[in-house]
Amino acid sequence: MALRQWMVTHEWMVKPTRQTEWIDRRGKVFMIAEIFTALGVGLYLVSLFYSNWWGMLVAWIIIMFLKIPFHLIYFGKPLRFWRTIIAINIYPDTAWGIWSTALGVIGGIFAFLVGIYGGFMMSYCKSVPFWNTALLPMILLFAGVADGFALMLAVGLADAAVDIAAVEFGSRIILTVNIILMAAFVWNATYQSKTAKYSAMLLLKGSLARAFWVGIVAVGMVIPLIISASSIFTGEAAPLLITAIVLHTIGAVALKYVILKAGIHNPILPVTTSSYH
Repeated sequence: MALRQWMVTHEWMVKPTRQTEWIDRRGKVFMIAEIFTALGVGLYLVSLFYSNWWGMLVAWIIIMFLKIPFHLIYFGKPLRFWRTIIAINIYPDTAWGIWSTALGVIGGIFAFLVGIYGGFMMSYCKSVPFWNTALLPMILLFAGVADGFALMLAVGLADAAVDIAAVEFGSRIILTVNIILMAAFVWNATYQSKTAKYSAMLLLKGSLARAFWVGIVAVGMVIPLIISASSIFTGEAAPLLITAIVLHTIGAVALKYVILKAGIHNPILPVTTSSYH
């Protein structure tokens, strides 16, 4: 009995082992915080581009009252919360003239850094080769921007000043870029290492295939892109816009879930091919 327990406990030494710190138990709180990071940062950047104050305000609310509280719950050292607030508290832009422009630029820079830091943090984990790529920060940042375009459409339903057609155009571009980046990310993983390929196979035909193909590819990218493209001919119908917003949000959840769930640690000891089955 003791020998069996020892073998199970040390299985990570000879077999690819899924990371659990950022996805299971309390790790689910981290995933939720990162989802709100993508939504808040994406909406802020898009709102800044279109100079929409209401969008920036909603983004600030998402970050301050949804992202940060969940990060605080996850923190092992909650007293370090001030580091997060300093990075985000620059968001509200209430100045005018040149000060408004300057603060907008500074806010945009900080929003960009907040949006990309999670990807850099994960890509630094050399023990998880699926994450250990420069493509991951770009995947998460551009996915957040796509979510921001979706939320900007939601703001547009309440704010007549939002140019829905312009937002739809931007959304089509970002969704296309996201599809290309995701394809490159998964394709690169299949050649990166045995463990990275194992992670990629989980997405393509393994236990995460449904979440990947349905949640990310179909619901989060392809269908919203089709809806956005159809608006060129049918106009911006509110029901279709609402559908696209909901699908984008589902895709945002699926993306973070799949990326975190597919994080597989390299075995420490040399392994045979059979260890990856």
